[in-house]
Amino acid sequence: MGLQHTDAPPPRPMPPAGAADLAAVMSRPHILFRDTAPGSAFGRLAIAPLDDLAARLLMAPSCQRVSFAAGRGLCLQVNRGLLNTYSAVLLGDHLEPGTAFKLQGLPSRTRVAPDGRVGAITVFVVGDDYAAEFSTRTTIVDLSSGDEIGELEQFATWKNGQRFRATDFNFWGVTFARDGTTFYASLRTAGVKYLVRGELALRKLTVVRENAECPSLSPDNRLLAYKKRVGPSPDSWRIHVLDLASNVERMLDGETRYVDDQVEWLDATHVLYAIPRRTTSTADVWALPVDGSAPAQLVLPEAESPIVVR
Repeated sequence: MGLQHTDAPPPRPMPPAGAADLAAVMSRPHILFRDTAPGSAFGRLAIAPLDDLAARLLMAPSCQRVSFAAGRGLCLQVNRGLLNTYSAVLLGDHLEPGTAFKLQGLPSRTRVAPDGRVGAITVFVVGDDYAAEFSTRTTIVDLSSGDEIGELEQFATWKNGQRFRATDFNFWGVTFARDGTTFYASLRTAGVKYLVRGELALRKLTVVRENAECPSLSPDNRLLAYKKRVGPSPDSWRIHVLDLASNVERMLDGETRYVDDQVEWLDATHVLYAIPRRTTSTADVWALPVDGSAPAQLVLPEAESPIVVR
């Protein structure tokens, strides 16, 4: 379906990392992620220094997806019970849980803007009155309060210089630029998937190209990585990179497996992404150079939803 449906048994209690240990890791470049090791830690938020990824620490919250930047973050949660409910929790500068608010469906994607002011949340929803492969809702929120700024379906969409409207619009996979107002996302309508560029201040979306999903901007905002369908099967996605200045696109040949994830940039030359293991809820994070100089490497076993914090 192009978006991950991830679920697993609830974790059993385990003491979180101590304040001193956590502060030591957060004082240097690090990575946040969702722990997928089988057992009591499954689903917990974890952290590891970039120079020693094996030294992971477990946090108190359980997160289905996580994102963080400039001292603010989002942890999307599944609250399991007779009927599952879903929520988003704001994270403070020391990753402490803050305000929580209800989500309308199963968490799928989340990203925080580089300046930490806003974040995007995508969930799967049911009950929409049109036929589609899936139905999503993507919302931009103010991270200082948790207040909703707007759903992308409420924004004005333009294609080839004309307004573009349809009842079956679905948006997902937001990535924010450094300027705090420009962003990119995926749009699906009438069976076609598009890459759109958004202007938050104008509440405007512009179609950029077809067949590009789950975009992710490089730290210098020069490159845009995304997954692109390359075959007829439903899961035949390969990672591509678009040079925004030249509009030249190329596939990353160092990864030959199908990748169903929104990549994260490790640095200006490498992307990170999760690949699930077969017949299990465990996933692993791999790194891939965007210049094609080497094949993908396993860098973080039993993990997903990686976010690099410098």
